[in-house]
Amino acid sequence: MKKSQRFTIIAELAKSKEQAAAKELGASNRLHAENIHKLESLKQYRVEYLKRFTNDGQAGMDVNVMHTYKSFIEGIEQAIREQQIQIIESEQLCLESKIKWQQVHSKTEIMNTTVERYKKQESTAEDRREQKETDDRPHRNRISTE
Repeated sequence: MKKSQRFTIIAELAKSKEQAAAKELGASNRLHAENIHKLESLKQYRVEYLKRFTNDGQAGMDVNVMHTYKSFIEGIEQAIREQQIQIIESEQLCLESKIKWQQVHSKTEIMNTTVERYKKQESTAEDRREQKETDDRPHRNRISTE
């Protein structure tokens, strides 16, 4: 088996690893985008709930209802803080996935370059061999006719 063929197998394995790393990167990017969307939804929900609380408060409300509103708003605030932590974590995961993909991609490129270099060397060697045979043929024909 030629070197280029052996390295082609290794290059295909590297490409497979690169594709897996790309899928992982895509998944981490999607998760990060979802986390950002959830945070924006929570913030919007908080704004709407605060408006409702203000409107109901201006109309007058029972103390128990006011405590319920405040408790619920505190819950939303806690959810926002937790979601911000999720965003930081998913951002870190995105960065790690990107670095991993870049490393694997670099190895794949090196393997592809190596395969191409070996193919070129093999082709050049084959061309030289054929040229040598072509150059030797008239010499052999002359010797056999003598």
